[in-house]
Amino acid sequence: MTKIKTTTSACTVLGIVAGMAASAGAGIYSAEDPGIFSPFNNAQVDVYWEYSNAGYTGELRWVDTTFESVSHDLWTNKRYNGVDGARSGQSYQLPRLFAQGERVDFSYAILKGKKDIFSTSNQDDWVQFDVNADNPLDVLVRVEDIRYPGGDRDHNDAVFRVVFSQTTIPSPGAMALMGAGGLFMVRRRR
Repeated sequence: MTKIKTTTSACTVLGIVAGMAASAGAGIYSAEDPGIFSPFNNAQVDVYWEYSNAGYTGELRWVDTTFESVSHDLWTNKRYNGVDGARSGQSYQLPRLFAQGERVDFSYAILKGKKDIFSTSNQDDWVQFDVNADNPLDVLVRVEDIRYPGGDRDHNDAVFRVVFSQTTIPSPGAMALMGAGGLFMVRRRR
């Protein structure tokens, strides 16, 4: 009889400890790095707005990490300060090329509603982004605009695509030949 009581007591204690541990971690959300990475060298990046189904007004920004994380405003999801929000299919070509494996980071700022900002470069914000990189040349990114653990967790408040294409950069010799050809054409016209 003593053995049964000891086993029952041990199970009860273990159950209580497990319950406390589960409730302590209930507000903690972890996510994998939603990083978007260039699949090859000299990658041109085009960002395409898909849609938004948000209550809050937010702004998508590209974070240029080559210049101390300067952000470039791309679009708002709704009309804001007299400027229309993004339209489906609207695109923006990032103003530089990316090396293979280089991160392409974005942030999303809530401008009207419960003000906040999330970034793919900040580990604490990773859970706010749902990234589908099954096709590494055409990456779908979906944003939840209310900080976890709140919100409806549908990740449809800003939806956009990051599309990579390879750009060939002429070698210095090819550039010299093109320059010489241009000079020849100028001389020939005279």
